[in-house]
Amino acid sequence: MLAMVLQYPHLGDTATDDWSPGLEFAGRLHNGRRIMGFIPCRGLATTVAVDTNLIWDVPDDWTLEEASTVPVAYATAYYALVMRGRLQRGEKVLIHSGSGGVGQAAISIALHFGCEVFTSVGTKKKREFLKERFPSLQDKHFCYSRDLSFEKHILNETNGEGVDVILNSLAEEKLKTSLNCIAQNGRFLEIGKYDFSNNTMMGMEVFLKNISFQGILLDTLFGNKGSNIDSKKELVQLIYDGIANGFVRPLSSIVFDFKEAESAFRYMASGKHIGKVILKQTTNCENFHQVPVSSRLNWKSTRLYLS
Repeated sequence: MLAMVLQYPHLGDTATDDWSPGLEFAGRLHNGRRIMGFIPCRGLATTVAVDTNLIWDVPDDWTLEEASTVPVAYATAYYALVMRGRLQRGEKVLIHSGSGGVGQAAISIALHFGCEVFTSVGTKKKREFLKERFPSLQDKHFCYSRDLSFEKHILNETNGEGVDVILNSLAEEKLKTSLNCIAQNGRFLEIGKYDFSNNTMMGMEVFLKNISFQGILLDTLFGNKGSNIDSKKELVQLIYDGIANGFVRPLSSIVFDFKEAESAFRYMASGKHIGKVILKQTTNCENFHQVPVSSRLNWKSTRLYLS
């Protein structure tokens, strides 16, 4: 994402603003209140300045580690499927890379809407994991993400009609092949950034099916324009409602100690993980306390500053 911002500066300014990794976090305020949320960058830290419009209280029965798996994955899934895709009850949905964080969140949301969910995975292990986590998924609902065979599978299972909604994270030829799986009047929701940054060309014939193609960039929520604030409020409420109804729940994860950061990034890059990779600070960083802040900071009334 950093390389993409450098190439296309209009997509964000974090690349030139002392960028450092970390979009989501979970921790405590100085008064002990446990919160989770996401920010443009610098979340991989013991101190974060949060957007008060993009935080949630952590349920009492969740650990902070569990809570840290929720914000970005569920926010992306809700923003794509519900706020932009206008998912409707009973529709057919294809969710690529279903064992990933966003994939698991999207499957949970779509099933709650009463949709028939198809999902692609790269290994048998990931398929079995999803079948255990979502018992309503049958073998026919799974296809392979490492080649182009998913097109034939989806069309066979939908009597040649395709699906109403596709949440796509596959790139290049797999993106183009995914477009062949869309039904008449369908919505294609692109959350991958590779083809955006490479300005990949695509054919226009598919639009004769009266479909829509939407680029889903959660990054656009950062900032405090009127439309952004309204979207943030809607998103926050959707996730609170999902928690209350039990289908927004912590994702599967693997935890690395903070000093094992290199191993964590290498493990994530290997594509073997299921769900989230967490970096845990071994010191007692859950207990935040107020400290003096350098005057060079540009204080914003919409943010809450923690240490």
